[in-house]
Amino acid sequence: MKAGLLTIGNELLSGFTVNTNASWIGLKLGKIGIEITVHHTIQDNKSKIIFELEKLSEMASTVIVTGGLGPTHDDVTASAFYSYFEDSPIFDENYWNDLTDRFSKINYKIPDMNRNQAMKPEKGEVIQNELGSARGLYFKKGGCHFFALPGVPKEMKAMLNNSVIPILKNQVTNPLITRTIRTTGIPESALAEKINKNINIHHSQCSVAFLPKLTGVDIRLFCRDIKIIQDMEENLTPVIEKYVYGYDDVSLEEVVGNRLSELGLTLATAESCTGGLLGHRITGVSGSSNYYLGGIISYNNEAKMELLGVKKKTLETFGAVSEETVREMAQGVQSLFKSDLGISISGIAGPTGGTPEKPVGLIYIGLSFGKEVAVKKFNFFHDRDSNKRISSQVALNMIRLALKNE
Repeated sequence: MKAGLLTIGNELLSGFTVNTNASWIGLKLGKIGIEITVHHTIQDNKSKIIFELEKLSEMASTVIVTGGLGPTHDDVTASAFYSYFEDSPIFDENYWNDLTDRFSKINYKIPDMNRNQAMKPEKGEVIQNELGSARGLYFKKGGCHFFALPGVPKEMKAMLNNSVIPILKNQVTNPLITRTIRTTGIPESALAEKINKNINIHHSQCSVAFLPKLTGVDIRLFCRDIKIIQDMEENLTPVIEKYVYGYDDVSLEEVVGNRLSELGLTLATAESCTGGLLGHRITGVSGSSNYYLGGIISYNNEAKMELLGVKKKTLETFGAVSEETVREMAQGVQSLFKSDLGISISGIAGPTGGTPEKPVGLIYIGLSFGKEVAVKKFNFFHDRDSNKRISSQVALNMIRLALKNE
């Protein structure tokens, strides 16, 4: 089954809102064997929505629309659906009373403009929204399924999971199976070169796609035969084993956390330029309190000395961004929390603060494990956010590799 995706909103086109819905929907549909073959983003314009509904239905058997179901004048998706399907919506008194009650419980009088959200189709169906006021719509026409969902990510995700996925699952007869191999610590070109030396992926029955991101490269395998995917995975993994940290949706912080739990080890963090991002990622995993004891954000030299025990002489001689300082930070946080491992990060995130000797993007990461300390030096980017993100990724990967053979 092929799907078309239509995301609606002037804010998406202007860049004020990042379109995260599209990638999330693509992943969810892929898991049940549905491939999104076309994705368009358009303005909140009724005639354009109608045009796209017709166009996409010629290219796919499912059309999913997000956005434009709110109560304001520029929310015209529902009106476009009613026109396209030649439906006459009726006022749903029961739902209006429900909305009125929900607003009153938070001490608000429901505005009259919300009345358009209490309309329901005669020919189609409504999709319930437990998290918001905008219900979705579901129509069928000429063998194609059409869904209209809110653009608010939390609401859209709940409605897709609870209502749309169950409907579509029953329509999939020959699903496209996907398997994702997650790698980090190697660029896309080097990864492809390693694989191509051993496997001729261009002549394989299994389609292979490289999906690079700042923090790593995902290798996506596509096929309608699970055995072919399994064979390809078995051939690929030994070639790139060092860089593979997981599969499908697993995150690096989950992998590290699971390994720490398995070994019964604890971790503490000392961060400077990342400002707590590493600790944030670690604690984003449920159950992280079992192995993560705490962290210190030692952003200035005084904090490094007073909280982590970094020597004043070390800072004066080598500077805050140095192998020596990061080594003492890792040992200091390990000692402070009495953890098995201590990880530390210090660098120049930018875009200012660099010198010819220590340019922007210079990052040191130290790992104290037992009585051993390993420090690595990196030269990353000129962009502050990118330097923080890649530093946290590399730090997690250092922990993963250190724990791999324990």
